[in-house]
Amino acid sequence: MNGRNKYKFIAAVAALFLVPFLILSRHFIYGERELEKKDVLRYLELRTLTGAGIISDVLNLNYSLSRLTASAKGREGVRAELQRRVKENPFIYSELALLGPSGSELARYSAEKSVKARLEYAKSQVFAEARQAGGAAGAVEYGEYTPPALVLCEARPEGAKPEYYLAGRLSLAYLGEVVRMMGKNSSGNFGLVDGGGQIIADSMSMSIVKPGLKAPPEVVKMLSVALERADDNFSSEVYFRGRVYLVSVSAVGGTRWWMYEIMDAADMPSRRASAWAVRVVVSGILLILAFSVLTWLLALRWLKDGPPPASGSLG
Repeated sequence: MNGRNKYKFIAAVAALFLVPFLILSRHFIYGERELEKKDVLRYLELRTLTGAGIISDVLNLNYSLSRLTASAKGREGVRAELQRRVKENPFIYSELALLGPSGSELARYSAEKSVKARLEYAKSQVFAEARQAGGAAGAVEYGEYTPPALVLCEARPEGAKPEYYLAGRLSLAYLGEVVRMMGKNSSGNFGLVDGGGQIIADSMSMSIVKPGLKAPPEVVKMLSVALERADDNFSSEVYFRGRVYLVSVSAVGGTRWWMYEIMDAADMPSRRASAWAVRVVVSGILLILAFSVLTWLLALRWLKDGPPPASGSLG
């Protein structure tokens, strides 16, 4: 076997094994990356679910007017409790008020210099909703130079003919810090949006730069899908402008708010783990090349005598 045939033989053997191996390797790497995406989506889902639970607990603990006055007795006790809350924690309770059944103002307590515009609760949308439902209603207020605030109104006791209403303007600055702390280790953006898709707080502080900023279109799309499916938690890939994003949204219990986390699939922190799959493929290619050379050596050794002689001659 001459030198030229030697290389032809090695190349032919290598090609016979490399072609199917590379085809299978392509499916292997592609499948491994898809598994990575699913793992990251499950991780994002866990983070948003946990975040939604934490935000719900914070709201129930600090942003529930009925809970604040649960231990108060009578209207005078409620007034004293509202005044005490404003004095003790003006950073959250910017303003608290007690309203009559018709919306007339019975008492109002405001933190010093915290409220720039006096809100007429009787004419507000939250009072109209609370009066109609006989329960609680709220809306997020976005100021140009101040953190978002939650305007609340609750009927007490709840029912068709409440004796009075609790109302107030509560700063969401504390809630924003909680969201930013939870999103500190996010590889993308972790945030909280209201029912209209406006960002209340996020880990990248976009809501601070532009109060009332709309959530990214990928998040808005996920919210619409989750609402259509009546699903409180939803995560999926979203294709937008030629890029792939991983998005997860989770509803905050008792509200129309949603926690979200979004990241570019190209920024997956676990993507580096796919290097082991590449090493497996490269190792396989090197082994096939080595075995091709070994096959030539074995063929040279076992077939060096050539074909058997002819059985006879004519004539």
